[in-house]
Amino acid sequence: MTAEERENNLIASHGCQICRRLGYGITPANIHHVRRCGGKRKYAPKTGLCKIHHQDGPFAVHRGRITFEKHYNVTEWDLAEEAKQLLLAHGMTPTWEKK
Repeated sequence: MTAEERENNLIASHGCQICRRLGYGITPANIHHVRRCGGKRKYAPKTGLCKIHHQDGPFAVHRGRITFEKHYNVTEWDLAEEAKQLLLAHGMTPTWEKK
């Protein structure tokens, strides 16, 4: 297993970060890559989001980042920082900081 796969598994295993903030506990999560300025996905910071908060819900990040951030009062970068702290707490350096 690669470092990136281990990282993705750890982030996903902690569930959707928005669901946790809303008090729903650990819900299944996919990896969301925070990308700006056409950067490569491989080097993008990441976070864990369920299908509703990632792509399918009315306030999903892929339906509109600004709407998502206003509705949940958190930025993608805030969530990526939380994911980074999770990785560091498990002795892992985020792959997006290794390039």
